[in-house]
Amino acid sequence: MKLKFFSAIALITLSAFLALGQKKAKVYTNPKAKVAAPQPAAAKIKAPVEVWAVTTIAGSEDGNKQMDGLGNKAQFSRAANSAMDAADNLYVLDDRNALRKIDAEGNVTTIMGVMAQAQDYSTIDVPRLPNWPNNGLCMDAAGNWYVSSGNEHAIYKITPDKKTTLFAGAEGYKGTDDGPKLQAEFYSPEALCMDKAGNMYVADGSNGMVRKISADGMVKTMAGNGKTSDFKPGLGKDAQFGQVRHIAVDSKGNVYVAQNGQRGCCVAKINPQGVVSNFVGAFDDLRPAGDNNGTGKAAKFMRINALAIDAADNLIIGENTRVRKATPAGVVTTLAGNETAGGRDAIGTKAMFWGIYGLSIDSKGNILVSDGSTIRKMTKQ
Repeated sequence: MKLKFFSAIALITLSAFLALGQKKAKVYTNPKAKVAAPQPAAAKIKAPVEVWAVTTIAGSEDGNKQMDGLGNKAQFSRAANSAMDAADNLYVLDDRNALRKIDAEGNVTTIMGVMAQAQDYSTIDVPRLPNWPNNGLCMDAAGNWYVSSGNEHAIYKITPDKKTTLFAGAEGYKGTDDGPKLQAEFYSPEALCMDKAGNMYVADGSNGMVRKISADGMVKTMAGNGKTSDFKPGLGKDAQFGQVRHIAVDSKGNVYVAQNGQRGCCVAKINPQGVVSNFVGAFDDLRPAGDNNGTGKAAKFMRINALAIDAADNLIIGENTRVRKATPAGVVTTLAGNETAGGRDAIGTKAMFWGIYGLSIDSKGNILVSDGSTIRKMTKQ
C-alpha cells in the first residue's frame, strides 16, 4: 500500500516537472535584477537579386547631331522622353525637336524633325514637330503619337501618316481651367503617359499639377494646388508638389510623380481617389553615398529624370546615372548603373550611364534607356 502511495506521488511530481519544462523560460542578462536579455531582431526581408545586362544598341558617346543609320553609326543630340509601340519599335524625342524611331535591329530613322541627316550628311526632308520644343511623348493603341509643347501650352496628336492636330489645350494660352479638352488650359506641359483605357495623364509643369484627360475628352485636375514648392502630401488640390515633370501610370490607375528637391528626391503616388502620398524616397533627406536601397522613405535617390511601369506594376526609376526598381510594396533595388557617369556596357552596377532622360519597356520586359547621345538596352539575365 505504501509503495502505491509513493509511486502516485512520484508520478504527479514528474508530470508537474515536465509541464514546467514546456513553458518558455525567460533569459536574464542579470538574474538577480531580472533584466531581460535582448531578443534577436527579426530578419529583414530582402528583395530577390536580379541580374541585368546593359548594352548600347544605337548612337555613340561622341554623337552631337541627328543622323540616321544602323547602331553606332546613328547619332543623337540628346535622347529624352520615349514611347514604345506594339511591335517593340522605340520612339524618342531627340533634343526636344525631332521624333526618332529605333527598331528592334537598331535602325534609327527620323519621323519628324528639323535637322536630321543621312549618313552622307545630306538633309532628310521630313515634317517638323508641332511647336517645338516638345517635352513629353506617349502613344495610344492605334499607333498615334502625342507630344506636349511648352511654348504653346498644348498637346498635339500625330497620326501614323504624320498629320498633326491640336489634341488638348487652348493653344497659346496658359491657365488652369478644367473642362472639354480644347477649352481646358495648361501651363508648360511636360511628360505624358496613357493607360490601357485611353486616358491620358499630363505633367502640367509650371502649374504644379497632374491633369487627366479622359477617353471622352474631359480634362480634370487630379492633384496639385497650382504652386511648386516643398512637396506636401494631401487630397487632390490640397496636395503640393515640388515639381511636376516626370510621371507614369500603373494598371490600377495610380499615378507616380518624380519629386526632386534641394535636399532629397522622392516619388509621389496619386491613387485613383486623388490621395497623394510619399511612395518611395524622402524629399527632405540628404542622400548618403552608397546603393541607397530600402523600403519606402528609407530608399534614397539622386535626381529622378524618367519613370516607367512594367507588366507587373513595378515602377522603373531613371536617376541621373542609375536605373532602380520599386515594387508595388515600395521595396527599392538598383538594377543597373552606379553613382559615377560613363558609358560602360556591363552587368548590373558595373554598367555606367551618362545621363538618363527616358525609359520605355518592351513586350519582353527589356528596359530601353535614353542615355545622353545613346540608346541603351537592359536585358534581364
